Amino acid sequence: MGKRAMTIIFSEPTFGDKLLAVMGKQRAVFIPDIYSRFGKYAYGRAVKESFLEALIRPKNQELEEGWFYQDEIMPHMNGKEIKDS
Repeated sequence: MGKRAMTIIFSEPTFGDKLLAVMGKQRAVFIPDIYSRFGKYAYGRAVKESFLEALIRPKNQELEEGWFYQDEIMPHMNGKEIKDS
């Protein structure tokens, strides 16, 4: 099997995301399995967990399978997050 070349689109941070960050928390994201459905060159949108779920979940808790913290999977450049186009 060759390399997977898919593009994942992340939404811009919201006021809720910034409020969670002040409290030292962050929202988890889920990336749907678009590769198997649409092929090698697919675009997909990451799904954020709800604000309330992120607020209630203990800080840095182990996530369910398929869920990630965005900063774990999205690279940073020069200390700044990369914005999607």
